[in-house]
Amino acid sequence: METQPFDSVTFKIVQRARDAFLREGYSRLTMTELADFCGLTRRGLYQHFKSKEDLLRATLRLQNAEGFTAAEWVVEKELARGGSALDVVAKWLDARFGNVRRQIVQSPYGAEINAKAFEVGNDIMIEISADTHARMAELIDTLCARKLLRLREGQSSADAAQLLADGARGVNQQRPAIPVSQLAPRYRHIAEAILYGCAETVRRD
Repeated sequence: METQPFDSVTFKIVQRARDAFLREGYSRLTMTELADFCGLTRRGLYQHFKSKEDLLRATLRLQNAEGFTAAEWVVEKELARGGSALDVVAKWLDARFGNVRRQIVQSPYGAEINAKAFEVGNDIMIEISADTHARMAELIDTLCARKLLRLREGQSSADAAQLLADGARGVNQQRPAIPVSQLAPRYRHIAEAILYGCAETVRRD
């Protein structure tokens, strides 16, 4: 999946459409109203997107691209300051998963938008999930190469990436929802438990 999937004009349209969905919800907005939000005529918007569903799908791609840009930036920052593997992974999870979750939770239409995203963009969500796992595995490999982390025998970077992503999604989907102020600490707790374990086998004599 491309890091920047839009040209500059389309990028601004999709940004404004995303803001409109978060402020007004998905169902009640018409293409005419979305065009107004985007500073276009209805015809002008249709020159870029064929439907409201198509526009929502574009916001998913934008969110993914922005999430990875943010995640890459925090990794560089943490590595530059000499952060631990836990610091790096926790910040990556918060940038990749937390930023999206904060937007959804703070929108009065978050539940509707989340459900609609899976309804009209399930193929994109699957693609994003695979991309997330691949990039997390690359991060684990980087941490191992820098000798900040060492995988246990029989474990692969793909295994660790899958567990970390599953854990982050579990945080996001918990009910009742975790307060946004607690998301970053929970991602860190999940990362710590997965990377280092939270229990050990008790040996019986």
